[in-house]
Amino acid sequence: MDEWKLPTYSVARDPESATDDDETLLPGSEHDSEDGEKGEGEGSMLGSRKSIKSTVWTVLMTMATLAGRRILNNGFPYPFYYVLLIQLGSYTCVAFIVLLAKLKNFRSPKRKTEGEYTWLQTIFIGSRILLSSSIGAVSMLCAAQAILHFPNLPILAMLPILTYVSDSFLFRFAYALHLLPRGQSTSLRKVYCIALILVCAFCTLYDDYRLNVRGLVVLLAGFGFASLAKVFSKIGPKIEAKGPQGWETNLQVYLLAGIPPLVLAAYATMKYENIIAASATYQSWSLVYRAINLGPGVLLQIIFGSSMLSAYPFIAQEHVGGALEEVSDQAKDAAASTLQAGFWTFAIGVLGNEKNFITWAQVIPFTFIYIISVGPKHIGYYPPRIINLISRTIRRRPIPIHAEPWQFSIFLTTTTILFTFLVSTNTNLWVNTIAYQHNLKTWLGPDKLVLDTLYRPPQLRSFDVVIAHSAGDPIESITNLVNTYARHGSIQHLAPRVIIYTKDPSFNMTETNAETLRGGFEGELSIQTLRNTGGVTGSFLHHILYSWEFLPVQSLFLNTNTTVDAVLPLMFPRFENYFVSAGFPIPDALPKTGFLNLGEQETCWCGGCYDSLGWEDTFHLVPSMWSAARPDSKTCESVLLTYGNNFIASAARIRGTKRDVWQLLYDALANESKTNAWAHAPEKMPKKLKGEGGWELGEWKGEPRGRWAKGAIYGEEDSLERPYLGFTVERLWGVLLQCSNGEIAWNCPSLEREWRTGGRKEDCGCIE
Repeated sequence: MDEWKLPTYSVARDPESATDDDETLLPGSEHDSEDGEKGEGEGSMLGSRKSIKSTVWTVLMTMATLAGRRILNNGFPYPFYYVLLIQLGSYTCVAFIVLLAKLKNFRSPKRKTEGEYTWLQTIFIGSRILLSSSIGAVSMLCAAQAILHFPNLPILAMLPILTYVSDSFLFRFAYALHLLPRGQSTSLRKVYCIALILVCAFCTLYDDYRLNVRGLVVLLAGFGFASLAKVFSKIGPKIEAKGPQGWETNLQVYLLAGIPPLVLAAYATMKYENIIAASATYQSWSLVYRAINLGPGVLLQIIFGSSMLSAYPFIAQEHVGGALEEVSDQAKDAAASTLQAGFWTFAIGVLGNEKNFITWAQVIPFTFIYIISVGPKHIGYYPPRIINLISRTIRRRPIPIHAEPWQFSIFLTTTTILFTFLVSTNTNLWVNTIAYQHNLKTWLGPDKLVLDTLYRPPQLRSFDVVIAHSAGDPIESITNLVNTYARHGSIQHLAPRVIIYTKDPSFNMTETNAETLRGGFEGELSIQTLRNTGGVTGSFLHHILYSWEFLPVQSLFLNTNTTVDAVLPLMFPRFENYFVSAGFPIPDALPKTGFLNLGEQETCWCGGCYDSLGWEDTFHLVPSMWSAARPDSKTCESVLLTYGNNFIASAARIRGTKRDVWQLLYDALANESKTNAWAHAPEKMPKKLKGEGGWELGEWKGEPRGRWAKGAIYGEEDSLERPYLGFTVERLWGVLLQCSNGEIAWNCPSLEREWRTGGRKEDCGCIE
């Protein structure tokens, strides 16, 4: 395995003329000859092409990250268990190879070593390996979590270069504390690269309209732990190796270093994930499927000790800091490999199940990061390398690569500008046009919506605010919703009415209480008590059916669930930014909001729909409701799921779906005969696996896990008050109201980000 070790820093430098901070690119003209000797061609120039090692790493890193992204975002939300599988595979393979090597050398005479480590040296080396490996294991777990929770893949793939920024800070700090061996350069001449890369990274994150703060924090923590692991691997005195170091030596060291990742991944899986469900899903995979999705990660771990979504493993030899401050060819190669792996990751990944745009304010900083990291001199050799690639393709002899003229200032400037233009424009074109159009093909639907354009409400100037109050919900939440929405300036000219449906039998129906709920609202307010069946969706369906003949032009549906108070500050900007009220005096004369979901949303495949919360379409309502709302479109592929039971809908869209469809859903939710209602049929309930806890065959098996745990989506049993069917209807409002399309899936920002650069009113809802 010696050939896989990082080359030393001094190999790439001219010891006589190179200073510690000058980038060294040795001219290749001294090797030039017309007879095509070995020194001729691309290989005559240091840094003129990538090493085989870095190329292999780039390929494996791209494959491993894409495999992790595909697995974790498609019905396998168990990042710790996924890391555990990779660690088990790696450790098993290495142990098997070492065992074969031992058996092969069993009868061979043992070679005498020049010396052995003292017991103190052995303890120190072992402790350093275990500590560094433990910290690196935490970094792997963080990377897997970030892959799951970071929505925007193009931005995610750009960020591993920040590991080298973290390297610079932590290595300098450790060096200042005298924890690292002396004799390394501490020059600050390359610090400007760190500052510029941080600024560029901030620009890409600032303009991310899907930014998940939790995912970002976990990702940055992973980069920090990766750097910290490198620092601890170098702390203390340097102990020279004893005796010859064969290829099996590194594998034997891995048997020790691989223990902490195994233990930590197993502990995290047992503590934070549903290992029963994860194991059951893993057992359902075929052998080929396992090899495709685990193989790249296993090879990456064995050969390079790297995990998915990480930077190229590089530690500076003569300069304190990371690859961004090192001036050797190996450092440039490391930075280029890291960025190229990120580029190929999102270039291939966006053709999958990704639905995120990128802006010029993100593409250009990413291009600048590449130029800053690898340097114009490195980019200057790209044109002759491309020419040689074409020459090999057409079976022509490659041309020799010299420093002249590619390293002349005019060529460096021209090449860098051309590189910036081509990379930025083609990246933007690939993600925002080609990938976007490719994904839109999966969003099927009729060319013309089914809207009831003949219906006219009794009052042209009308707007209803419908609030569903459930038993146990705080009364104050009703007042908050009334004051926040019913008094908003965008609907004041429509004379809004507030209709409150409560399923709390202890609700105070006195006039005094009604005035308290009204707050500062001066319009019409009514309160109705319903039977405590069907949940929030049952209340909304009751209102739709009861008000069928006198629906207003637009209705706002809200609920008082305890989670609403937490997301109310996030919902309100969505309402302000994207709601378009009906015009007056003719409502249909001007564009207005036909449907707008005020919560988050997610996509799924129509034929087997599930989401990240553990919900699954056990009732098989997604395809049937799609067809019911679109009689002329019998086939569906991608659909948009809505969350929160907070949305705006127009009468034209509500009445565009046949009343029988609404009645079917309402009857299922309102039926108080649980044994006879199909909404509670045992065969339509999600199945709990053996070992997931709770009651099994009348015996208590411990606290439920995963989606059955307390507070999770199926944390409470299916009941008349909280039916599982209600979760499905909650996710189907966009489907039922014919507003499930790819434009919203791509354009709508997260609730936290509120708006995207170049955004429009149509980004999160349907305008009619």
